[in-house]
Amino acid sequence: MKIIYEPKGKAREYAELAINLYNGCIHGCRYCHIAKMPWVSPDQYYQTANPKKNAIAKLMDDVSKLDGNTPEIHLSFTGDVYQPAEMQLHLTRKTIAILIEHGLPFTILTKGGTRAMKDFDLLTGYDKASFGSTIVFTKQADADYWEPNAPSIVNRIKAVEEAHSRGIRTWISLEPVIDPKQALELIEYFHHIVDHWKVGKLNHHPEIESKVDWVKFADDAKALLDRLGADYYLKKSLTSLHPQATCPKPTFTEKEEVYMPRALRVAIMDHDRALAKERRRNIARKLHGDVE
Repeated sequence: MKIIYEPKGKAREYAELAINLYNGCIHGCRYCHIAKMPWVSPDQYYQTANPKKNAIAKLMDDVSKLDGNTPEIHLSFTGDVYQPAEMQLHLTRKTIAILIEHGLPFTILTKGGTRAMKDFDLLTGYDKASFGSTIVFTKQADADYWEPNAPSIVNRIKAVEEAHSRGIRTWISLEPVIDPKQALELIEYFHHIVDHWKVGKLNHHPEIESKVDWVKFADDAKALLDRLGADYYLKKSLTSLHPQATCPKPTFTEKEEVYMPRALRVAIMDHDRALAKERRRNIARKLHGDVE
């Protein structure tokens, strides 16, 4: 096939098929493994979205060869599908429309936050699609360092929240975990709007990895997710550390009280109020033709 391909290695844990619409990514994440590939220039990769040539024509050719037994298609592993360039190019929207037209299952993974909401009209009601976001921090200062040009944590959570409210299946890629405490906080705070979690550790940064007890984190994460009744997948980077071990007492227990950072809590409440106000306005327009 020309643009749909079979991922290899660790990426295979996410999906059997994938589409990459962009060859670059302006988010500039410091943990990005793509920019570390020997054939990739980090400066060039981070400077522009660099959309793939003839992507839609190639996709049309590929989907004509697929049938109802096609496994889920992942968007995407390289080049975020909701970079600023997408707002003008609409490659992702066109791709979604084609996949839906052919009845194919797919999932989206992005840090693009509310940029993605422009396409929720297509995803709503299509039960073969899901929407995911990479979120690994609760502290914006850490996100600013590791993901310098990506939308804020609150912005990404808004998109997940909106998708969930529309009945779109949601998931969080909690990878790479850099700070175990923040990772567990994310699960505790947002499990009510997340239908599935994928959890994996930081790689390629031995100076940071060596300071974390990953076995304990894997046990704590599993225990917390089990307690919450969450659907999840722990990546082999974690489970391979002690595949036969039993879970010890988790970090979070039923009696502990866990509080979301105030700034994050306030921002989400402000968003909820604005969303509710806009919905009331829309209802008023439909009923009365105007807004009081």
